[in-house]
Amino acid sequence: MIVPVSARNLAEEYKHSSTAVRTQYDGKEITVRGYVGVAAVMPQVGSDQGSIQLADRELQSDRRVVCWFSKEQREIFSQVKGAQYITVRGVFNGESGADLKFCKLVGVE
Repeated sequence: MIVPVSARNLAEEYKHSSTAVRTQYDGKEITVRGYVGVAAVMPQVGSDQGSIQLADRELQSDRRVVCWFSKEQREIFSQVKGAQYITVRGVFNGESGADLKFCKLVGVE
């Protein structure tokens, strides 16, 4: 069983040292669990991607992990209504923040 990384911890580690986090995770598929306050942003007409932000429920912070998913994942991510915890798998890309590409929804709590 794969233990997911906490979105809060990943975002805090990234803010503290993006270089260290990128060295550890860049290009690797990881599982992340976090709280989503609002529903996923669905891909719009002409767009290939949608997104969802994972954070910590108790902390109102700019420390978030952004999960990008393809339009093929639209129906699955439409299950996420907000105010819930989710677990996702994606490839870490730390170029412009703590981001996951090619996300797949693993679970909704």
